[in-house]
Amino acid sequence: MKKLRHRIAVLIASCALVGAGSPAFALSCVAWGVADAYLKAASSNRAYAILQGRLTFDERRLPRAPASNPNAAPPVTQFRASFSGDLLGARDFDQAVKADVVVEVQCMGPWCGKAKSGVEYLIFAEQRGRDLIVRFDPCGQFAFAGNGHALRKQVLDCHSGKACVPLAPQ
Repeated sequence: MKKLRHRIAVLIASCALVGAGSPAFALSCVAWGVADAYLKAASSNRAYAILQGRLTFDERRLPRAPASNPNAAPPVTQFRASFSGDLLGARDFDQAVKADVVVEVQCMGPWCGKAKSGVEYLIFAEQRGRDLIVRFDPCGQFAFAGNGHALRKQVLDCHSGKACVPLAPQ
């Protein structure tokens, strides 16, 4: 966790130095979709669980930058949440799951991951020890809201060896 906070702090400091001479700068995210997340998780040395369902938590726990300094949002905020839905098994999302998870919201300057309580997500949750970590970063790389059927189909296509075409350049 300290390494992640240090990396984020270095990135923020680097961005501040680069953007200091210009009137404004914005976060630029690479196109990223479900297939990208699937391929990243599959090639990682970390364990991931692919979940689809509803995430519920107290939205007051989400990070907020002070009004006096919008760039002072905390780099990483973690809190507990409840997940209810299905886990991807060998062929389908066929294992019902109700679990406590850890939501990890990452911020880079004033930009923070967008998490909403009560929303249905397709999630690539990282297993860290006994915890499942649901990560939201400013570019939204491992949690997807939206058309649940279409998201589910993309994961199942990747999982079954069918077309798994990433959006990000390889």
